[in-house]
Amino acid sequence: MKKLQRALDFIALINLISLVHIRRFYSILGVLGLVFCLQGCSLLQTTYNQASEITDWWIDGYVDLNSKQKTTLRSDLAEIHNWHRTTQLALYLEILHNFDSKLQGNLSVETVCSIEPDIRARVIDLLVAFEPALTHLALHLKHEQWVNLQRKYDKNNKEWRRDWLEGSAEDRLEFRLKKDRDMGERLYGKLTSAQMTLLQELILESPFDPERTYAERLRRQADSLHVLRTIGQEHLSYDQARQSIHALLLRSTLDSPDTAYQDYHDKVLRSQCARAVKFHNATSEKQKLRAFKTIQSFELDLTELMNRKN
Repeated sequence: MKKLQRALDFIALINLISLVHIRRFYSILGVLGLVFCLQGCSLLQTTYNQASEITDWWIDGYVDLNSKQKTTLRSDLAEIHNWHRTTQLALYLEILHNFDSKLQGNLSVETVCSIEPDIRARVIDLLVAFEPALTHLALHLKHEQWVNLQRKYDKNNKEWRRDWLEGSAEDRLEFRLKKDRDMGERLYGKLTSAQMTLLQELILESPFDPERTYAERLRRQADSLHVLRTIGQEHLSYDQARQSIHALLLRSTLDSPDTAYQDYHDKVLRSQCARAVKFHNATSEKQKLRAFKTIQSFELDLTELMNRKN
């Protein structure tokens, strides 16, 4: 149970230091990388070793894989898992090493935002690693599986709208405040009433626009379905299909073709950096020390995972 809480703390940390690319993984092809990354960073040996099975189960929930597709996908995911363990964990550890001691004092926007290029590089590596698996899958999807994917999108969109767009302004604010409070308390411990007030102020001053975000979400989903159908219906070669998947992954995670949305996203990114800094600097020395020690425990767990063979 203690390690499970540390896993949740790690995810909270990633959000608080503005790993904003997580927010871009809303289409199925983008979410695959996030799911695998979070499993890889769970620091639970049993969960990490089951990452391939968990990802397979997650994808199956979107398209209802047949037995042949499952066999191929599991083989591909096993290769990704081995690559991830042998190459990526050390890079995560390096990011933490470069950041941990800074948490004991006040932060600057430059310090937090300087992490973004390293995170972007890790995301790109992850996308490239997934390309063969997603290409194999895309080449063998059937009409009914495209229908299943659209149905899953519709279900998820209904839930997303319920959480972010529907209800009163007070309800939506309470939803966002609870999410931020949970992340803050996992890293810093119990928040004071003054810190809760600050969290609410930071939410209200954020340029985040759920309507604009939802529109981009729909664009990515439509883009994914179009590309998958094109690959299947036009019987593309493996190389052609992989090129299409590569471009789709980038459009779905890092670089939207909608320049207005990209400008908006960059503005939100800068705001998230500033909000993370304001909140961190409002924590007590005890809370900062807790955050520092939490990261140190992550580093020890990462090192242990890297040194294990299985």
